[in-house]
Amino acid sequence: MKTTLKFVAASMLLATTSHAVANDYKTTVEYRHEYKDGNNKHSDRVKAFIDTGKNIGFELDARYNNDEEDKMYDSMSMNGSELSIFYYTKLKPNLTGVFGSSLDFNPDGLVYVPYARLNYSFDNGFRIQGRYKWKLWDYSQEGTDGNSYHSKIQQFDTWLGYKTGDWDFQYEFQFWKEMEGNGKALFDNGSTDYLHNVRLMYAFNMKDGEKWRPFIELGQVKLNRTTDERQLRYRVGIKYTW
Repeated sequence: MKTTLKFVAASMLLATTSHAVANDYKTTVEYRHEYKDGNNKHSDRVKAFIDTGKNIGFELDARYNNDEEDKMYDSMSMNGSELSIFYYTKLKPNLTGVFGSSLDFNPDGLVYVPYARLNYSFDNGFRIQGRYKWKLWDYSQEGTDGNSYHSKIQQFDTWLGYKTGDWDFQYEFQFWKEMEGNGKALFDNGSTDYLHNVRLMYAFNMKDGEKWRPFIELGQVKLNRTTDERQLRYRVGIKYTW
């Protein structure tokens, strides 16, 4: 109940902020649909990004699952929501630092996610980005030894991208490490996991400054925690910025 109240309060805060700044600064809304070919499950995410123009930004997303296999928009249930507040600054002409923290609300409870990110853009259209996260569970789970534990996961994400004209290409790699000795397995009965993802995006730039950016993604992710099986993850979505 407390987690639900926190989620409602966070959503109201971001909605109020969005109404106040959307007409003066930059706001992006994203919708994304996902399908995994191993468990045959569909899922969806809606995300809002707000740049206040004063080196402060906000993000809020809502995630939904479809309970049955091979069905879209049927028996949908909310799988969580995340509120992020961050500060960004130019460290050098081509280097930006981002420092923030998220509250990730899932059906079981709350996860705190502080993070730091560096974005470097080359003059030829290439870019490289890296992000380091701590994920700290606010609720206990049953560990592999039968005792309870609070999960603590370190995560490192890296992106390599290239933009030419209205086209944008990006490769992403993520790596996780569970720091608790009795924590549940992440992948292949081990304490680590990883994923690969590629994205292709095209920008339609409107005369009034608005921008529509449809995209497709292909990822390789785990199938479950206990084996080394992998599955393909397909995504399609669109971003709207004004």
